[in-house]
Amino acid sequence: MAHAGVEFWDQFFRQRLESGSDLDWAGLWTGPFLVPLRQAGVQTILELGCGTGNDAARLAGEGYSVTATDLSGEAIGRAQAMFGSLARFLVADMTQRLPFPDGSFDAVMSNVAMHMFPDDVTRAVFAQVGRLVRPGGLFVFHVNSLEDRPLRAGRLPARELEPDYVAEESGQTMHFFSEPYLRELLAGWQRVHLVPVPVPHHTTGELFKHVWRGIAHR
Repeated sequence: MAHAGVEFWDQFFRQRLESGSDLDWAGLWTGPFLVPLRQAGVQTILELGCGTGNDAARLAGEGYSVTATDLSGEAIGRAQAMFGSLARFLVADMTQRLPFPDGSFDAVMSNVAMHMFPDDVTRAVFAQVGRLVRPGGLFVFHVNSLEDRPLRAGRLPARELEPDYVAEESGQTMHFFSEPYLRELLAGWQRVHLVPVPVPHHTTGELFKHVWRGIAHR
C-alpha cells in the first residue's frame, strides 16, 4: 500500500456524515494565516485536501476567491451542499498533476492533508505546489511533526512502511515531518517560516496533536 486512497477517504467522510460529526478544527488552522495572506496581497487561494469545506468557507468569508479540492467525492459533495455558493469545490487528487496552469494562484493552503504520503509522493506534491503558486505568492500549511508520532501511536497502532511513514490499523497512512525534512522540501522557496504547534484536546486540555505550521514565500 503506497498510501490511503479514495476508498478509504470516501468511507471516512461517509461515516462522519452518518454519525452527524464533521472534521472541523474551527479557526485553528486558518486564523494564523490571515495576516500573512493580507500582507502578501493574496486574492486567489487553492486549498488542497479541503475535506468538507469549512476552512475554504472561512477564507471565502474573508473575501478571498477560493478553489478547494479533495480526493473524496463524499467530502466534496458535502462541501458543495454547505458552501457551494462561497467557493469552488472540485474532486481532485493532489498526488496527480492538477488541471491548473503554472502560477495560477496567489497562494496554496493545505491543513493536515499533505502528510499522508511516502517520501517520493510527498516530494512530488510539494513540487506541484511550487508550480501552482505565482512568484511572490505564498504556501501556507500544517503537517504532522515528529513529535506527533508517539501521540498518535498511543491511540492508533501502526506499522512503519518507510522512515517516519506508517500505516495505521484503520488503513490510514501518515508521514511525520522533521524541520530539516521540511526545509529540504521547500529549498526552492525564497523565505520559509516554520513554527511547532502543540494542539491540546478540546475537552481535556491534554496534549493531543503536534504539527508544523509553515509559511513559505515564492
